Amino acid sequence: MTQVRRIDGERTSLALAAILSSQTFARSERLRTFLKFVVEHEQLGLAHQLKGYTIGMDVFSRDGALDPGVDALVRVQAGKLRRLLNLYYADEGRNDPVRIRIPLGGYVPVYELATESRRTLDAVLPSLSAADKNGADAIRIDMEPGGSDPGAANRPAHAPDRQMHALPQIFIVITSGSDWRAKTFDNAVRISEARLCGFKLAPQQPPLPQEAGCLDFLLRLDSSARSGPLSARLAHPATGQAVTRQSRSASDTADSRQIAAFANLFVAETMTLCGEVYAFCRRHHLSSALMDCLEATYQYKLENSHDAYLEASRHQQRLAHPHRLPAFITELSDLLALTTRRS
Repeated sequence: MTQVRRIDGERTSLALAAILSSQTFARSERLRTFLKFVVEHEQLGLAHQLKGYTIGMDVFSRDGALDPGVDALVRVQAGKLRRLLNLYYADEGRNDPVRIRIPLGGYVPVYELATESRRTLDAVLPSLSAADKNGADAIRIDMEPGGSDPGAANRPAHAPDRQMHALPQIFIVITSGSDWRAKTFDNAVRISEARLCGFKLAPQQPPLPQEAGCLDFLLRLDSSARSGPLSARLAHPATGQAVTRQSRSASDTADSRQIAAFANLFVAETMTLCGEVYAFCRRHHLSSALMDCLEATYQYKLENSHDAYLEASRHQQRLAHPHRLPAFITELSDLLALTTRRS
């Protein structure tokens, strides 16, 4: 996943030093040695030597010629290293300008320009806007060696922004006669709104649209039965299909904390990028370009594999069509900011 501009050795060394001195890696001497070995070899131009048996012998003091399990040992340790790197960048290293990754299927490290990607994006967006108005070509910075554009041949024609950048919108309706529990559930969902990447919540008590759009969803809350359950039913009005229905008994929703726990679990299972709404949209071919891009980028962040990177890159370039993005965007919030600024 190297970019056109190779990251200089000094910045890579600083990124490596930050990881090796972190609290996240403090108790993992073996993984620190593993990471240091592969990064230094790659920087010396010896990436072709980063094979299972080489790492097994030099890092783990195993004899690859005699021990048939050496490759399996290195694969297991590489998996642990990837997970620990993910933990590091989720906490201590979240502001690191250069990120080191070990893609699945190999041991050659790759590097991401995290903060530089965001800074360059901020700088180039005014140029993109001006190019949109003047019909001129925007500055193009290739992401792949040789200037190739992955997926360009299969990219669909540019759709209107309102269609490409659409997100699922949730309308919440409380059944008449419901007690305080339904309102508390509604409030708990809205408190979670700031964390709902990839969704929009309609304002409280909005007029429902006369004709539901393809990405409009209706969440109906019902606690009208005396001493009955609190139920949450999510449906897709345009097709008339139910997405999911969950309920909790009165004894399990007796106080606001229990209701909030129910609401938070419901949100996690339905209104996230790996939840039921996005799965429903995929099955029914309703997903917008922005939704596909968010999902693909999220999957890359989960897997950290080269194939996932290529897929996310293809969707990001489709999202920015007809212009090129200056670099791969790793943060989902930056993707949302991009579409907001260009709308």
